[in-house]
Amino acid sequence: MALDLRLIRHAHSVAAHRSFNRAAAALGIAQPTLSRSIKQLEQQLGLPLFTRSAQGVEPTDFGLMFLKEAESVVAQVADLEQQVSLAKGLRTGNVAVGFGPYPAEALAPGCLRRYGAGHPAIGVRVQIDAPDALGRALRARTVDLVVAEASMLEDDDALEVLARLPAMRAYFLVRARHPLLSRADVTLADVLDYPFVQIARMPPRGLTPLLQRRRQKASSEGVIPFPSIECPTVPLALNAVLDSDSTVMAALSMARAELERGLLSPLLHEPWMCSNWAIVKLRRRSLGPAAIAMVAELQGAHEEALARDLALCRVWDRRIASRRVGGATSRRAAGGVRSGRSAARRG
Repeated sequence: MALDLRLIRHAHSVAAHRSFNRAAAALGIAQPTLSRSIKQLEQQLGLPLFTRSAQGVEPTDFGLMFLKEAESVVAQVADLEQQVSLAKGLRTGNVAVGFGPYPAEALAPGCLRRYGAGHPAIGVRVQIDAPDALGRALRARTVDLVVAEASMLEDDDALEVLARLPAMRAYFLVRARHPLLSRADVTLADVLDYPFVQIARMPPRGLTPLLQRRRQKASSEGVIPFPSIECPTVPLALNAVLDSDSTVMAALSMARAELERGLLSPLLHEPWMCSNWAIVKLRRRSLGPAAIAMVAELQGAHEEALARDLALCRVWDRRIASRRVGGATSRRAAGGVRSGRSAARRG
């Protein structure tokens, strides 16, 4: 019985992601196509590989045995393909890159533009997902590189950090004319009194300060959930904030268009609010020329994005400081008026 390597790879990806939808996205194929592949492989083998439930996908006992052997086959073939790519250089080949939601917005456009111009013969596939899902994709060898939150990947012994990218500042952003914009001194607890739009799954280093400073405040409909909305991408999260009193955390360059049009405004930045991105690969897996060139383009794209972001930070930090001074002056003036009225009544 001759087994199709393509089908084995598909089964390996399903086992790695524990989901047909996530595996299909990582492979760059439609979910029905993946389902047909698994069905075809199970028919060839004469035994089921997976059981499906509302909680996800789990290998059967036979599936565990088969997939353990299949993993070594997939790894050997992937390494062989890398060696062939190394021999060919940058004349041909493919590279697959995984981006976390924030790096996807900040780095992917510039990186892909630069890479396509410099290496037109190389095929590029992009996967945008949460860092934990991207870690699984690296282990499944469905991506070559990942750019995502370092703290959610660096403790995995199967992965290797190639480069750490300098931090980019994040701010709480709100719609224009948000109630908090009229206040001079806004604290993190004040911000968290309003619905929070979360982008993918936050790392503990970012989630812990929010939970520690959050007050249990109820609205007219009940206690406000946290997060109130969870979005997979930055643009979707920004859109959710435009017409509500919700807040979202992002770098200023990610909302540049909305800031320039006066639709959004930065509200608050604290020192711990910054990016912690790293470029990561599978340990003991050699990178081909296409992937090595991609690492350089990712670093170059980050340098450009960071420069743009710092310029925006300088502009908006001055505006935020001016807003605070103006609010404090208004409060003092209002206090003076009240004192004058009290003295007049006493007189």
